[in-house]
Amino acid sequence: MSLKEPYLKMSKSHRDPQSRILITDSPEEIHQKVVSALTDSLNSVSYDPVDRPGVSNLLRLLSHFDVEGRSAEMLGNVIYAGRTLKDLKLLVADGISQSLEPIRKRFGDVMNEHSGRYLEEVQRKGASKARESAEATMEVVREAVGIR
Repeated sequence: MSLKEPYLKMSKSHRDPQSRILITDSPEEIHQKVVSALTDSLNSVSYDPVDRPGVSNLLRLLSHFDVEGRSAEMLGNVIYAGRTLKDLKLLVADGISQSLEPIRKRFGDVMNEHSGRYLEEVQRKGASKARESAEATMEVVREAVGIR
């Protein structure tokens, strides 16, 4: 869910870039976004989606990245119950950053292939294949309408 509006889904089309975490965000960007996430005025952790949607949203995020597979409810009401919101936000930011690190690294490796021209190479090859396919189709069309 959105970091700024916990009732909305996290979306790249949301007007506020602080509302979402991208897989290409650096650990510093993730930290900054999570620390500024909307919570509430109670400075303790508990899972309550109705009365504490912002805190519960962070706990759900944490549970998605939890290596032990613990639920948001368990994390909020047992494991981190009573901890401060600052502690929770740091845990969430670290958990997300660590989990996305291999993806960020692989993305960087792929983007740096062919001296940083990977996408151009993929586009060039795709365009060549599309031209070949289109030409074969046009041969059939020309034959069918008697242009040939």
